[in-house]
Amino acid sequence: MINKALVKKRFSKSLKTYEDNAVIQKIMAKKLIELLVLKEYNSIFEIGCATGILTKEIKKNLTFKEYIANDIVEKSQEYINKIIYPNIFLGGDIEEIELNKKYNLIISNASLQWCNDIEKVLKKLINSLEEKGTLAISIFGDNNLKEIKDIFHLENNTYSLNKLKESLAKYKLITFEEEEIKVEFENPIMVLKHLKLTGVNAIKEVVLSKKKLQEFEEEYTKKYQNNGKVILTYNPVYIQIAR
Repeated sequence: MINKALVKKRFSKSLKTYEDNAVIQKIMAKKLIELLVLKEYNSIFEIGCATGILTKEIKKNLTFKEYIANDIVEKSQEYINKIIYPNIFLGGDIEEIELNKKYNLIISNASLQWCNDIEKVLKKLINSLEEKGTLAISIFGDNNLKEIKDIFHLENNTYSLNKLKESLAKYKLITFEEEEIKVEFENPIMVLKHLKLTGVNAIKEVVLSKKKLQEFEEEYTKKYQNNGKVILTYNPVYIQIAR
């Protein structure tokens, strides 16, 4: 089970540094918008808006009459207000909050992987679409941060990508596409710093003593160094479903 309190705590702390360090999330947001067939909507509901990386792409590339945003970190509303105003903000965990209306487009970038039951959430979101509405999300696949998972012996995602795809077969699946992006860092410590500044270290509480940190550096360098730099793998997945 994902510790939602830890997720909220880590992302709350990283809000000020998230935008400058979330390089992969910016790539994902652009591609998510590019994959959309329609560019005009009555109502758009964005889940996990954070500091507004996807929100900026929405404003720049789509036309709409109503914009609704959600995030587990309520302070995100301050960032969204600077991008799209007026808006409707629904604070809270998307797994817990009730959705009492229908939307033309429900969209989420690099957020729903934090759900404990993503299949249940996707069903909930699809049921909240207007007729001919679209659900567009990006999440991460099984190989995401595989180097970190290997060294810290972390369990894989709470969902299997293959199983997720099978469960979505009953819907009108427009897009199911994944890719791997390898990011280079000067050393393993910079990898940890990157994860901290983007809040992604909310996977698990890991306390490193000086000795453990040294062991981490040595193992990471030995296993994942390439041309004098170390790599970190991201595995974005793009899904689009029509109602």
